[in-house]
Amino acid sequence: MAAKMAGALPKGERVNGLVHIAGDLVSDPWDIRVAVIFFDVQKVTKDMDSGEQVPTIRVRRIEVIDEPSDGNRLRQVLRRAWERRTGEDVLPIELEDELNSAFGPE
Repeated sequence: MAAKMAGALPKGERVNGLVHIAGDLVSDPWDIRVAVIFFDVQKVTKDMDSGEQVPTIRVRRIEVIDEPSDGNRLRQVLRRAWERRTGEDVLPIELEDELNSAFGPE
């Protein structure tokens, strides 16, 4: 089953943590950043030919995780979530590389 993401971010500084780093996004657009999102389903679209139902998620809140000391805790959370979802206990190297880019090496 597929899922889509609605194009709009939540409005307002209280729920959109990207507003806080907008200047950094402009000055360093290629930097990898990490955020936690809270989301729900905005709508479900049904393909009448196949019967497939595709949820479109809506971001309700986004908070940027930019404190380097939070990187190790985030790695633990990601490893647990990855293991539950895939059954594998080692993160893919691409994800490890992105975490190292965002927070530095472990």
